[in-house]
Amino acid sequence: MITALGVAELKLLLRNRTAAALALLMPLAAGLYFALAVGGDDNGWTMIVVLQLLFSLGFTVYVTVTTSLTARRQDLYLKRLRTGAASDVVVLTGILLPVVVLGLAQALVLLGVSVAAGAPMPTNPGLLALALVGGAALSCAAGVCTSGLTGTAELAQITTAPFFFALVVGGLMGLGGGDDPRVLLVPGSGLGLLTQAAWGGPTDAVGLALLATAGWTAVAVALSVRFFRWDPRT
Repeated sequence: MITALGVAELKLLLRNRTAAALALLMPLAAGLYFALAVGGDDNGWTMIVVLQLLFSLGFTVYVTVTTSLTARRQDLYLKRLRTGAASDVVVLTGILLPVVVLGLAQALVLLGVSVAAGAPMPTNPGLLALALVGGAALSCAAGVCTSGLTGTAELAQITTAPFFFALVVGGLMGLGGGDDPRVLLVPGSGLGLLTQAAWGGPTDAVGLALLATAGWTAVAVALSVRFFRWDPRT
């Protein structure tokens, strides 16, 4: 049932040119620009990989989840799904799964582009995997929450802006945030720190980075439970 819902959601996403451009073309274009036009030394490549990761998760996962759930809610698609045999968890999982898979796939493709353009391979791939999974979970939960505060799919371009920019700024702050734990109070900073550690950076604050990412994800889940709506907003 989850697979059927996921396939249907993917078809709906690709039919909407605006949503498809935001979910697919924008992150790929930005990521390719960072890798091919900017370049850099080993430390510069770490920043570029962080930006690619944040744009993939920010646009493809966070913004698309917000837009898709808002659109499906307003056209009563979510309400109709709830009248069937699928539980609420199955419905949400089926809708969110293809978006998360797309985001992770894009991040991996852009990582391959960076390596082909001269970036070194990560010395600790496990930390990179934790950054990808944690970032996808955070972005997905934040998207569910933001959809509850968004009246129409068109307004999602406005309502998603604050968290998206906080995610990007936090990720960049996390690159040098190992010496100041207060940096980890910004969403996304843990992702930057984990990515830096994956490329041979200091690992002293990895535990705090994981805790910060899990904490922000838990906050986003709690807010999703509070604000998410199945019925159209009036």
